[in-house]
Amino acid sequence: MSAPTSPHPRGGPARPDNDSARRLTVKLLVTVVVGGVVYVLTNVLLPQDEGPWQLVLSVLCGGTVLIVQFMASFVNQLSELRDVVEKRFADIGEATKLFNEVEKLRGDGVPRLAEHATKVVSTGPDILHEFAHEEINRLAAQMEDLTNLMAETPGENHDWLMTLTKCTRTSIDAISTTVVDEGFWSSEPASRYLTAQREAILERGVTVRRLFIVRAAQERSALAPICAEQRDIGIDVRVVALESLPAHLRRGRMIDFIVFDGALSYEIHADQLSVNSSTTVNARADEVQPVIRRFNQLWDAAAEISPNGSPDSLPVLTPGSDPDADGA
Repeated sequence: MSAPTSPHPRGGPARPDNDSARRLTVKLLVTVVVGGVVYVLTNVLLPQDEGPWQLVLSVLCGGTVLIVQFMASFVNQLSELRDVVEKRFADIGEATKLFNEVEKLRGDGVPRLAEHATKVVSTGPDILHEFAHEEINRLAAQMEDLTNLMAETPGENHDWLMTLTKCTRTSIDAISTTVVDEGFWSSEPASRYLTAQREAILERGVTVRRLFIVRAAQERSALAPICAEQRDIGIDVRVVALESLPAHLRRGRMIDFIVFDGALSYEIHADQLSVNSSTTVNARADEVQPVIRRFNQLWDAAAEISPNGSPDSLPVLTPGSDPDADGA
């Protein structure tokens, strides 16, 4: 069994206790050697002088050497102690600065995150620790991105969508440019999304507008059930066919996006296979304002194109009905 260990004063690896004993032994040996050498030299150089002064001189020299060694060791330890104290004060300064920043977020979940993060990394299996570390790193990277007023994530991020809907206080303006995906609107994420929007409308008076853009007028009829459901929960819905839009509105990017409170855009980007490849949230005013103008232009165009002044008031078609009949 190895000897007990004690921490290194610099915070490095542990050192065995017998190392101190070895150093003390070396100091004593050096003292004895110096005293012996002095005693021999005095007897060789002055052999005719008999008396105790040779022994006293050797003891004095040996003692002096011992004291010098201890003083040198003390100076080294004092220097190490100073370094440790300076490092601790620097750590305290950083901790105080961090604490002051966290104090500003006392009402948020930051203190709770710090408290439970320290607990979870000390309990459970290693895979849990690794998972916790990865989640903390992901969140830290996301916060770092948001300091630049923009963040991006692969795929379609439903968590961001739900959180932004929960945080909205005035308006939600959304455009969907994809072919109707009944699989999404009947899915669990869509259900939670619409429920969150209904709560925003009823509890906070949020205005929600959604514009569906389809390729051709014939596709408008498939949206009737979806539009009816969303109107029932208080969403203002319009549908417009891309082929009906003026040429200047058909130009430019046609992507799915949502603008929250007229200040932050949530944009979904699709790849060449029409698969949602990434999601971006953007709060840069110079980039959000063009998105807002784009929405308002398309929204107004949908109202102007509607023949009866009630945009996309679409009936549910029955077999044999004419999708291009008046009132469609």
